[in-house]
Amino acid sequence: MYTIHVQAQINVNLPAANITARTDYQQNFTSGTYTSALGLLPTIGVKSNTANFSNTLGGNGPAPLNLAHIKLVSINNLTVLGTFTEIALSTTNQNIFAAVASVASGTVLNNLRLATAGFTWVAGTYTAELFFLAPGLLGLGNVITPATHTMNIIVPSFITPLTTAGTTSILVNNLSFYRTPAGISASKALSLTNTVNYRPSLQTGNSNFSFSTTLPYNSLPVTPVSSVAATLTAVATATPITLSTTAQGLTPVAGLAVPTNNSQTLNYAFSIDATKLKAGFLQAGTYSVPITYTWNKPTATYPTGTLQAQAVGSLEVVVSDLSEIIANQSTVNLTFSTAGHYQNGVNQDMSAHLKLSKTTPYNVYVRATSANFASGVNSVPLNVMRIGPMPGQTGMQTVTLSATAQQLINGADPVIDRSLNIRYSIPASETSKLLNKPAGTYTTNIIFSFVAP
Repeated sequence: MYTIHVQAQINVNLPAANITARTDYQQNFTSGTYTSALGLLPTIGVKSNTANFSNTLGGNGPAPLNLAHIKLVSINNLTVLGTFTEIALSTTNQNIFAAVASVASGTVLNNLRLATAGFTWVAGTYTAELFFLAPGLLGLGNVITPATHTMNIIVPSFITPLTTAGTTSILVNNLSFYRTPAGISASKALSLTNTVNYRPSLQTGNSNFSFSTTLPYNSLPVTPVSSVAATLTAVATATPITLSTTAQGLTPVAGLAVPTNNSQTLNYAFSIDATKLKAGFLQAGTYSVPITYTWNKPTATYPTGTLQAQAVGSLEVVVSDLSEIIANQSTVNLTFSTAGHYQNGVNQDMSAHLKLSKTTPYNVYVRATSANFASGVNSVPLNVMRIGPMPGQTGMQTVTLSATAQQLINGADPVIDRSLNIRYSIPASETSKLLNKPAGTYTTNIIFSFVAP
């Protein structure tokens, strides 16, 4: 005698959308044929012959049985009289139907409700063996055939970004960013959902930033994208890179594991150190470049082969019109105490007297705030004094002091912390204007500015 055991397959293709949204998935399935017997008021139960759903392909740990909820829908395409109960699958037989009248023979249709929330799904096939039991008369035998079914929950492999890449802006709106070695940084948060490991990478659409501005400039800057470094924050295996037109991985090749509940947010950090900021981003304006975020499944990970997701955005560095003039010495004294001073004139050199920073081309002006040098009621005309460069200082001309702004520097390129060595002088040709003046200290306030007020 030969005994034939028939085992049916129940295939459940769990949609990516339900995994992403963490929403229940429902599907009807048949569990064999019910054979009626006169006088029989059947009960139908179900249990699992296995302790869990095992992932036979993806290599993930097992899924608990109670993710699957089963209830009877109909027999022989007819709604039958009785009690219908949805049960959470377990290894203990539980009734899903108890009849109150005879039931005609026919196909048994059930509903599966698969609770996706609270479990991390990894691509592959989760399998459990289900056993359906409907005892015959006097509780003998089983009037459902076949009784045993293999349920396969098939989880697709996918990587799906949940947010758009948009524009990441690095706002250079303070001169301190040029002075702090670390420079400046900005971050972009991108959320993903996935059922496979993946390796994030970045690449730019151009080798140089494009530049636009409504502000004055002497020349268009040419700034390579390699001026910007990128990494992932809060990722232990993150691999820092400098941007390039070649896709570069931000982690080792093995990538990142499937995250808890299948979703995570990656924080991309973009930074420019002070040296590169000064070298490439001095001119005020907007520097922009397309940037592609890519997430690749390692080819050896199940299922073998390639799987890729991408999002395209842009990276921009926005440099504000920033300016600063600092006088390192607040007092300048020219002393006339000997006959030689009146015969030869007097110079006072002020090393590193001014420190200038400007992110657009600039002029520098100087003026006095009063009409004369004054000592009480006595005065000396402003035009006795010359202000100009110390020997060796370039890019500056000598002017005669006036209450009207005089231009010292014309159209210089943007700069950070330019040091100017200034010479104050009263030449011999002007000392006659000091003769017959009462002894005293003659003073005025002097203002250096980027604009002529």
